[in-house]
Amino acid sequence: MKAHVSRWVLPVSRPAIQDGAVVVAEGRIQAVGPARQVLAGFTGPVYDHGDGAIFPGLVNCHTHLEFAALAGQVPPQKRWEDWLEATLAALAHLTAAEAERGMAQAIDALHQRGTALVGEVSNTAASWPHLEAGPLAYHLFYECLGFDLLDLKNLEAALPFFAMPSVPQAPFVSAGAHAPYSVSPALFRAVAHWNAPGRRPQTVHLSETRAESDFLARGDGFFQDLLKKRGRWVEGFQPPQMSAAAYLDSLDFLGPRTLAVHGVWLTEADCRILARTRTWLVLCPRANLYTGAGTPPVRDLLQAGVPLALGTDSLAGNWDLNLFGEMLWLWQNFPEIPGDLWLRLGTLNGAKALGRDLDLGSLEPGKKATLGYLPLPGAADLYEEFYTTGAAGESGWVK
Repeated sequence: MKAHVSRWVLPVSRPAIQDGAVVVAEGRIQAVGPARQVLAGFTGPVYDHGDGAIFPGLVNCHTHLEFAALAGQVPPQKRWEDWLEATLAALAHLTAAEAERGMAQAIDALHQRGTALVGEVSNTAASWPHLEAGPLAYHLFYECLGFDLLDLKNLEAALPFFAMPSVPQAPFVSAGAHAPYSVSPALFRAVAHWNAPGRRPQTVHLSETRAESDFLARGDGFFQDLLKKRGRWVEGFQPPQMSAAAYLDSLDFLGPRTLAVHGVWLTEADCRILARTRTWLVLCPRANLYTGAGTPPVRDLLQAGVPLALGTDSLAGNWDLNLFGEMLWLWQNFPEIPGDLWLRLGTLNGAKALGRDLDLGSLEPGKKATLGYLPLPGAADLYEEFYTTGAAGESGWVK
């Protein structure tokens, strides 16, 4: 056994502990609490980390690592539609070697900035070997697209990835659905059906842009043009004439194993749907600003009781993959909300959303000793300093 002490210990599952200690043995947490209590009678080595904070490794619930090599190539946009077209154009010129190098570098950057667990969304699975070989715990969502897949018996018939013998045996791989404007009702049902036996989490982009709402209401506009360009349009398509959240609810795609992402254009009624179904909403607020999507209705989501987690999206649509940046943005823009909430969203809530909270997300006896550390001089509010210092890239790991 060995003990780590610091001016602050942030368990997340309980209030912050001043002058705290964490005792670990064989990679697992044995005790957490005030140092004077935890170390009474303790005879093992004690490592004093000084004026800083020990915290559980962060959980980034939404990334697209296959876009990592596009960092700096797609500037921030005022309209999400312009960002998407610029990203697709840049992606078409990306070489396989560049993409591979970008994924490896992004995984390393995630780890260096305090992330312990990542929810990766991929429609090629090219990031899977990098995740397997890297330092992060992960959950891979293989993203399914197919607006024109109207008569689909199962995923294996349309997507060879799911017919690979290793895939159903992989505990941290799920099927994911891209978005209501790019996935047919039959494909949504096939994704849910594939995930159901193992109770695997699933994900979907939801209400990221106003154009999605317009498309589901009228069946025309930006997404009709995009689907035609990509050869996926279905003649005679009848729009459901309801919001994206209501539409997915009608398909029974929502629920406590579903991670809906973004939610920028959710209405109060939509928030109530997510709350009723206990669907997770993964906030990526800086990414929404970068892409021109807008700002998620955080207060409405909290008031409705929607379970929330955090992500960063991709390096094609954000300044970095540092989850502290999302927490800092939320702390700055919602000062009336207790500051510890954003850390919970970026740790324990994310671990729960990905089904990994038995091991990760908080500092509790029995969980993995995945301990992050931030130096904090103590000159400001604890969480102001914590998020600011983390966003500046000062985090490290307790060894």
